[in-house]
Amino acid sequence: MLPTRRRLLTAATAAAIAVTTLPMAPGLIGPTVAQAAEGGTVTWAFLRRPQSLDPNIWSGGSDLGVMRQMYDTLIWSPAPGEFQPGLATSWTASDDGLVYTFELRDDVTFHDGTPFNAEAVKFMFERIKNPDSKSLNIGAIGPFESATVVDEFTVEIRLSEPWGAFLTNVSEPHLSPTSPAAVAELGEDFAQNPVGTGPFMFDRWSGNDLYMVRNPDYNWGPEMAGVEGPAALDGIVVKEVPEASTRMNALRSGEVDVIHFPVMSQVSQMEQGGFQVFRLPQPGFSWSLPVNVTKSPTDDLRVRRAMLHAVNNEQIVRTILFDQVPPAYGPLTAVTFGYDPAVKDSFSYDPELAGQLLDEAGWVLPEGGTVREKDGQPLQIKMAMFESSVNKAVSELAQAMLQQVGFDVTLNVANYPAFATQVAEADYHTAQMRWSAVDPDQVIPTMFNSNQITGGGQFNRTRIADPELDELIRQAGAVTDTKERAALYSQIQAKAMENVWIIPVYDDVWFFLAKPEVQNFIVDRQGRPMLYAATLAQ
Repeated sequence: MLPTRRRLLTAATAAAIAVTTLPMAPGLIGPTVAQAAEGGTVTWAFLRRPQSLDPNIWSGGSDLGVMRQMYDTLIWSPAPGEFQPGLATSWTASDDGLVYTFELRDDVTFHDGTPFNAEAVKFMFERIKNPDSKSLNIGAIGPFESATVVDEFTVEIRLSEPWGAFLTNVSEPHLSPTSPAAVAELGEDFAQNPVGTGPFMFDRWSGNDLYMVRNPDYNWGPEMAGVEGPAALDGIVVKEVPEASTRMNALRSGEVDVIHFPVMSQVSQMEQGGFQVFRLPQPGFSWSLPVNVTKSPTDDLRVRRAMLHAVNNEQIVRTILFDQVPPAYGPLTAVTFGYDPAVKDSFSYDPELAGQLLDEAGWVLPEGGTVREKDGQPLQIKMAMFESSVNKAVSELAQAMLQQVGFDVTLNVANYPAFATQVAEADYHTAQMRWSAVDPDQVIPTMFNSNQITGGGQFNRTRIADPELDELIRQAGAVTDTKERAALYSQIQAKAMENVWIIPVYDDVWFFLAKPEVQNFIVDRQGRPMLYAATLAQ
């Protein structure tokens, strides 16, 4: 039975969520907002069928947005450093920061009817750590050492060293408990048949469209959502619509209620036409072009600096992204904890300086030529890119800018598996990277630690292997004092730009567009919708 009373957002929760969302501006054309009704189904036009709905194994950012509807976390975080009870009612940390004890709710069941308890939490941590799982979220558990069941609803998590990001990571969907019984029964098929504890339950696939239904027994929603009891919506349909223009038309025609990944040039027009536009700045690693420091000619710092000065990120933002996102200036986006604004002074667009640096490095432009040469060899570099959203257009414009200063640039835009193979074989000079995460310790080690050069996702695409840098990254992750952490991450950002390990392009912003009838559209700290709170106007 649906609740007869739904709490309004508390002032604190509303403030925490409002910092990342921009609701529909007043006075826009659209139906008068009516009283919200119980029931109804929200149809969400999505880029593609989710590759996996197993939060403990898969790390795809967009797919995790879908998973947010079906899973809960032990704790929730409405703002940096703030935490609220979730599946855990309380938690404590030992004085040395090595042991966290979670007291769990005793009234929660998974969607398959099996109980949620301390064994399920232990199972989750150990499953992620198990090499046989091939989890892409091994970094999400950091220095996890062991999990101990104290009693049915108490679990201890032991770390091998203190970790400042631990509670933040526990609040993220990667660490959402999954049904141990369902994982054992379904094996690899669990990824397409998810079983969590969340407000919506997996119902079925229809082609590549995902159907979810309301969990009628749900009564443990997060305080930050501002509602109680089961969700108001009857269900959610995540509809695969690969083409951005088709998604926009589907929203205009009323075929769908919410879309993600819009046509950027049409966002302002849609907003003026009465549709809600939610702009959600992403914390984490900026959309950048990491530069392979081990491969000639980009093993020469002067060549990398030339590339940095040759790429006009502000023009890319204007031309490709219609000024809907901010330019990037360093590894971390401006809304990420620990971001150092001093990186803004680390470079500027200066093609003349780029040319001087290449001259100093011995790469000269022959009379009448367009490609620089050194010892009879052309200045050739390879750019690796995967086809998704605006990636192709951005990389093509960056390619043209590099060519203007004398580079011969080969751009290979491929599907993600082919792109990943090229990265694994180190057959590139730049290979695009971006990563949304609410704590720098979720991205900095992944992007710059030497243990990420081979194996796993090979996300250290700079291929920098520096023991001193590894130690600095370790220290930044282990410190729990926020000021000290920020100072250490500032050092890492400065090193990244001094050595031009990356070419920053823009700070990612997620866009959701919705019909005016969709009310109480709230998001978590990373901009993932929490449709548990949503309603549809009558």
